[in-house]
Amino acid sequence: MTERDRKHDIQIGDETWIEFISLDGRYEQALDIDALLAGLWPLICRLETHCDAGCCGIDAFDFTCESIDTALLELDRAQLHAACLQARAAVAVAGSDVLTSNTMNHIADKRVFLQLLGHLERCLAGPRSGQAASQPR
Repeated sequence: MTERDRKHDIQIGDETWIEFISLDGRYEQALDIDALLAGLWPLICRLETHCDAGCCGIDAFDFTCESIDTALLELDRAQLHAACLQARAAVAVAGSDVLTSNTMNHIADKRVFLQLLGHLERCLAGPRSGQAASQPR
């Protein structure tokens, strides 16, 4: 796929994307989940590095593990991992299949948000980049 084909997908790695799921005919079902993500905002706000969410929406954020590791230099990984697990559980039972985040300026199918939270959870669960290599043998 070309960059143009990935226009609505969310990049989470060099060649890794969360694919867009069409919302045709479902926009009016959107449920705001900003409150469900409350414990993750310190991390998410630090990932807003490409642009401003008000301008570019989800494309303003860098969701790569490397960017997450950098953001975590000032944050508590364990606390954010717990918040991510809580957010993912809450989003899973949200009363709509179409979700929106006004803060991230994004609307998506619930499965897309769950994949994004799953990715954040995996990044938060692992050691920081370089930690394993620096440990004595």
